[in-house]
Amino acid sequence: MRTMGREISRQEFLRGAVGALAAGALANSGRAAADPGIDWAGLASSIGGKVVLPANGGAFTSAKQVFNSLYDGSNPAAVVTVTSQSDVEKAVAFAVANKLKIAPRGGGHSYTGASTATGAMVLDLRGLPGGVKFDSATNTVTVPAATHLYAVHEALAGVGRAIPTGSCPTVGVGGLAFGGGLGADSRHAGLTCDALRSATVVLPSGETVTASADDHPDLFWALRGGGGGNFGVTTSMTFATFPAAGADVVRVDFPPATAAEVLIGWQKWLAAADRNTWGLVDLSVGQGQGASGGNCHVLATCPSGSGAATTEAIKSSVGIQPSGTEIKSFAHMELVRYLAGGSATSSPRGFVAGSDVIDTLSSGAAQAIVAAIGKWPPASGRAAAIIDTLSGAVADVDPGASAFSWRRQAAVVQWYAETPNAAQVGTANQWVTAHQVVQPFSVGGYVNYLEPNTQAVRYFGSNLARLSAIRQQFDPNRVMYSGLTF
Repeated sequence: MRTMGREISRQEFLRGAVGALAAGALANSGRAAADPGIDWAGLASSIGGKVVLPANGGAFTSAKQVFNSLYDGSNPAAVVTVTSQSDVEKAVAFAVANKLKIAPRGGGHSYTGASTATGAMVLDLRGLPGGVKFDSATNTVTVPAATHLYAVHEALAGVGRAIPTGSCPTVGVGGLAFGGGLGADSRHAGLTCDALRSATVVLPSGETVTASADDHPDLFWALRGGGGGNFGVTTSMTFATFPAAGADVVRVDFPPATAAEVLIGWQKWLAAADRNTWGLVDLSVGQGQGASGGNCHVLATCPSGSGAATTEAIKSSVGIQPSGTEIKSFAHMELVRYLAGGSATSSPRGFVAGSDVIDTLSSGAAQAIVAAIGKWPPASGRAAAIIDTLSGAVADVDPGASAFSWRRQAAVVQWYAETPNAAQVGTANQWVTAHQVVQPFSVGGYVNYLEPNTQAVRYFGSNLARLSAIRQQFDPNRVMYSGLTF
């Protein structure tokens, strides 16, 4: 976003003041959305899907909405829904011919509303056919790229398999994998992008290719962690699977005042833990967080029957008496639903978020994380710092072997504040910028937790140069829009 005419504040961006600027930035590379020379009717007549325009009123208002409701005020040129591979190819060719940016949409969970970008042609992929197809000969699964995570888990559960994913049930598997894909399986199975074996991609050139380790390997490298929507429109993806299993879930609560010690103890515990064990630290503050106004707990998953031993190991590593413990046992799909908040669906909400990749979780880093979360004004609602590990199988992959470069770091911190009303947006933005407190210990951010007005190097580190060269090769005219400029 730094390529726009002036540096803008996050507050302006999220309040919609940047709408005209964003439209101008897109229009600079081609025609404005209202250009009568754009034959939308011609596109609509040539595809099985639909073309929804601003003139369509309520249908357009509904079609352009994404998960983060702060971006409901966006004004894309059109929302094109597709029902076939041919539809995608025709829509891409149409956008290129009319010099329109393409904003692909899978689950629509971009933190910055990238798949409803003002002035762009939104290409909604959720109508693509194919379903979840498991190949028992190779233990791989092929899915349309927009398939929701819950649908993938549900289909694979029938054959006792799974892929590593995050927890939100309505996130599209493609968008998650393109940014990396952290989750409860990361320590034993790696990131979602590590399980990717091939992808079908419609390039801005009009060519449709299959990217894999043996075919278009540079594109395949970039798709694994290089961010969503940067190289072409991915329609289908094939992943390796692993045997699904039930698990115990452990929650160990500690006094909020001990949060820094908990972070250090959590890291110590994971260093000695079996890879089939995973855990994060959740530091929450604000309304609904009890008498202390805060919450500090470790949430862990471990093999069935090992919950009690895991609880004791966490307590021993932290070295502080917990304020509460809880152990639950789940079958695989019960675990998926539990981690998703108990449901197969997730409703849109307004939120402001950001991230830091912590190089080494030292005492100083732990104290800085706690100091940053402490800057949230409790009367303004609820905010959280969620600290996830980069250990285990994530670190088995060389940092240069895929576009996801954070393979030798300790943890990712997600800074998150929900904004149920407009008055809270400014407060949330000011607080998220407080993550600069951890700057001495941070080497970058996680691209799936994208922030506005942030340079691409922060998300890709030393891999940015190669990533930029690959984008120049496959999208030299920067047709694809993702919210990042490189």
